[in-house]
Amino acid sequence: MTAPVPAPDGQAGPAAAPHFTIPAHHDDAPAGYVAPGMPGAPAPYAYAPLPTVARRPNPGGAVAAAVGAALVGGLAYGFVMKAIDHEIGWLVFGVAAVIAWPLGRIGGRNPVLPVAGAVLSVLALFLGQVFGVTLYLHEFTGLSVGELLGAEVDLVLEGWKANLAAMDALFYGIAVFEGFVLTRRMVRD
Repeated sequence: MTAPVPAPDGQAGPAAAPHFTIPAHHDDAPAGYVAPGMPGAPAPYAYAPLPTVARRPNPGGAVAAAVGAALVGGLAYGFVMKAIDHEIGWLVFGVAAVIAWPLGRIGGRNPVLPVAGAVLSVLALFLGQVFGVTLYLHEFTGLSVGELLGAEVDLVLEGWKANLAAMDALFYGIAVFEGFVLTRRMVRD
C-alpha cells in the first residue's frame, strides 16, 4: 500500500503513487525481444528498392534516331538560313550535338558510332544548305519545293555550288570533328 511521504517542511504530504516494476524479461517474449520504440529496437520497415534493369546498348536504334535527328537538324538549319537571310555556320555545333545525343545515350560504347556521328553531322549540314537554297529558289522562281527537289534538283545543286565559300570548308571540318567528339562524350557510363 501507500504511505504518506513527509513533505520538506515536516508535514505529511499526499500519498506516494504506487511504484510498479516491469521485469526485464518476459517469459512469453522471445529471447532478444525489444519492444517497438525502445532503445535498440529495429527501425520501422522500409520499402525495398525495386531492382533496376540495366539497359543494353542498342546501336541500331541509336543510328535510326540519329538519322531522324540529322533530318530534323538539317531542315531547321535551312529554315534558319532562309529566315535570317544569312547562313550561320556556327549552328553546326548544335546540329552535331542533336545528332550525337542519341548515338551516345542509346548506342553505348560502340566504336562505329562516333564515325556515324561525324558522317551524319556533315550530311545534316549539307542537307540544311541545300534546303536553304531550295527555299530561296522557291521564292525567286515560283517553283514548288517538290519540283525543285525533284525534276529541278540540278538547279538547286548549281545554286548550292554558287553559294559555297571558303568558310564552308571550315564548317564542314567542324561538323566532322564535333560529330565525332560529341558522340564519344555523350556515352553514358
